[in-house]
Amino acid sequence: MIILILTISLTGASFAAGLLASPGGFQINMQTPQTYQGSLVVENIGKEQLDIKIQPKRIQKDNIHILFSDEGIATWIAINPSNFTLSPGEKKTISFTVKIPSNLNYNDAAGALLISGYPPTEQNTSNTKLANLQVQQVPQIAVSINVGLPGEIIDSLVLEKKEVPNVLLSFIPGSFSYLVKNNGTVYANMTGNVMLDGWFTDDNLKMEGVVYPEDQYYLMTSWNPGWEDFGVYKANTTINYGRFDQNQTLQTNDTLIVIPVWLIFLILIILIWWGIRKKGVKSPLKIKIERK
Repeated sequence: MIILILTISLTGASFAAGLLASPGGFQINMQTPQTYQGSLVVENIGKEQLDIKIQPKRIQKDNIHILFSDEGIATWIAINPSNFTLSPGEKKTISFTVKIPSNLNYNDAAGALLISGYPPTEQNTSNTKLANLQVQQVPQIAVSINVGLPGEIIDSLVLEKKEVPNVLLSFIPGSFSYLVKNNGTVYANMTGNVMLDGWFTDDNLKMEGVVYPEDQYYLMTSWNPGWEDFGVYKANTTINYGRFDQNQTLQTNDTLIVIPVWLIFLILIILIWWGIRKKGVKSPLKIKIERK
């Protein structure tokens, strides 16, 4: 069994238990589709030998998930060497190239060099058909490679799905989720507001995030109604986005009902009282007033 310890860094050095990579990230700006050449140093800072494997990946992340795929920018990156062994305290310089295709249709991309360090014992036991199952902590580092390219700047987000509660009980939080996809050519900075307008009270919920071209992102927030919140509420959601100025907008409107807990208790008390009166049950308490 393998336990991955993942570290992602944008600047400086990246490290996980047993591994260190420097620099911790690359921000590449290109004027034309061309080839970028770079290097980084990988060091074994642990106490045992590690078999190192480096893979180019495309990063897809939001505030819920971090995914690595073999598409897009992952196909532009070549690594030399990609497999080697490091003894404790040993370091090695790795070269890589990023070759931008000439037919690229967007100009922001997020990738990574995914560096994994496997103890030799893990590699040896992996071929024994799990006869001797061992638990190993595998240090893993994702060194980010963000590429900015020339081309037309197109800001375009699409709201693909939303999940808004229809009914909420007071003191029980409800989640508001909006799945957006970037169909533009640049990454989009997003800020969202959910304006809740009710009979007696209102509220304003905040969201924010960043989504790269062809990626999806979940904007999420939550609301916990208080004792004074009840009735019908309009949920008017606005998502402002853009790479530089957030002057593009997505809007959607929903309606939800808040039922206060005290109202439920009040209805139960009335129903119980009505049931007792209907059955003619006399109260066990008697009050006698005597006049002198």
